[in-house]
Amino acid sequence: MRRRKNQLDQSFVYKKLKKELVRRYGKEKASAIWEEAGGKLRTFETAEPEADKTSRMFTFPAAAIYQAVEQYAPGDALGVTRAYGKQFGQRVRKIFRRITALPGVPALMWKHMDKLAGKMSDGYGTKNMVVTTEECRLDVISCPICDKAKVLGVPEAAQMICCMDKEYMTGIRGMDYRRTKSLAEGDDCCDYRMRRTGKKSGGF
Repeated sequence: MRRRKNQLDQSFVYKKLKKELVRRYGKEKASAIWEEAGGKLRTFETAEPEADKTSRMFTFPAAAIYQAVEQYAPGDALGVTRAYGKQFGQRVRKIFRRITALPGVPALMWKHMDKLAGKMSDGYGTKNMVVTTEECRLDVISCPICDKAKVLGVPEAAQMICCMDKEYMTGIRGMDYRRTKSLAEGDDCCDYRMRRTGKKSGGF
């Protein structure tokens, strides 16, 4: 019988995690975890065929991987997924640095920061938003990724995605980025603070 295709193998975000599982657990156990995660992902998608893009691209796979690792290596899931989140975020950070190294890109980004902030926060609950051509700050008080992970029974799975965000956002040139809180880690908000660099401005 032909084995079903594992969608995780096609995921830009998660496909390289399989290599990390092999490094940590060996090929046989890693393959079992990966296949289990792929099966769980299919189950999530079948149960919610009309799920939004963020759930399908990020939350469903994260939850499936978290559950599969915990099943085969109890107590390891949070550490494994957070470590991978950081690694993936660092790879994306390099891409962001190359893009924002192009002449004029940082200035263009700040010129349209109001629109960018609106798009990035779409679907999230926010408060205390301040956006100018010099700074952008907002507190995210509700997150669809965290909410969906809770519904799936693995709220901790959202931390992998949170770790990605914390890394790749530091790759944007022309901006000082800080975040000290995380909803996924149990805080009351995600406190995003972005300030244009190379110009005089007040501290956060």
